[in-house]
Amino acid sequence: MRIAVYGDSMTEYLHQPPRALAEHLARLQPPVDAQLFNYGVGATRAELVLYRLRYEYWHGRQRMQPLPVLLPDILVLESCAFNNSNDQEAGLRNFTHVWDQILATCRELAPQARVLLYLTIAPIAAVPDERANRLFFGALPEIFALRHHWRSVYQQTFAQWAARQGLPLVDVRQHVLDMHAQTPIQHWVAADCVHPNPTGVDLISARIAAAIGALPGLKTSPGAGA
Repeated sequence: MRIAVYGDSMTEYLHQPPRALAEHLARLQPPVDAQLFNYGVGATRAELVLYRLRYEYWHGRQRMQPLPVLLPDILVLESCAFNNSNDQEAGLRNFTHVWDQILATCRELAPQARVLLYLTIAPIAAVPDERANRLFFGALPEIFALRHHWRSVYQQTFAQWAARQGLPLVDVRQHVLDMHAQTPIQHWVAADCVHPNPTGVDLISARIAAAIGALPGLKTSPGAGA
């Protein structure tokens, strides 16, 4: 089974290859034997996911194949809401329009592939210190509050779009928010207040693996469950 995960730096943080995801897939009953492709690239917008589905792309020394060459069995697509959120209100309609095109492209170029969507852990509404985030250190707290607001809006917009399309959504964001009273979001997020720490990577991977394992009619490893 060939599983490709597309997204921005939140997906890139799942490692290349995505070790934790492989481990969680192997623990399923029956286990899922898969060849994994992490096609996450930092600062990716939804428009760039659309491009990479159709055309070959190189990220460093990694060749990312287009769908007709990759021939995935499962496509796991992250929202890229954090990067598109810079467009604020004016970009919401375009954001969902691009996702309409992404879905149509998946169905056109990889009709055999199951599509699974996921929302990553929500960012923390806090200003990171200089050591954690030199790029934005010194920005006014209001700027961070604005970024946090629109990231939340875009994540929610993506969840609503997924529901309208009737597509399965791995909502890690909501899962973490539901656990916040017992386990604060800081437990899952790195010092930059955005990206997942190793514990967060493991949680995201576990949730995605469980959703893959729950797909109806899924092919598992040869002889699994015998």
